[in-house]
Amino acid sequence: MPALRFSYFPVLALLLSLAACSAPPSSQITIVGAKLNDGTGKPVIDYSVVVVADGKVKAAGRQQDVPVPKEGEIFGAMNSTIDALDGGTIEPGKPANLKITGSVSRMMRNGEWVK
Repeated sequence: MPALRFSYFPVLALLLSLAACSAPPSSQITIVGAKLNDGTGKPVIDYSVVVVADGKVKAAGRQQDVPVPKEGEIFGAMNSTIDALDGGTIEPGKPANLKITGSVSRMMRNGEWVK
């Protein structure tokens, strides 16, 4: 019987090594529920969704127009406002430099939360 237990060891080692090689955590962040002042001169959007991936805005708009992705971090920002930092705009393809103020306050530079 000891030989049988030993035969499982390579399989167990392989499974553990595969688990350690899982994909890195998603760098996608979705901000949901805030008022969005996108800096373009358009009217402020109530109840927005802003999707950030790879340091850039992937999508931004009204909740009914922008689907909330299942992957990545979901950040609830009800009763808050999102503005662009440094006079920029919040549009797809632009760097994700954002300031959230209100019930929650955070800043983001190039898609990363600033501590």
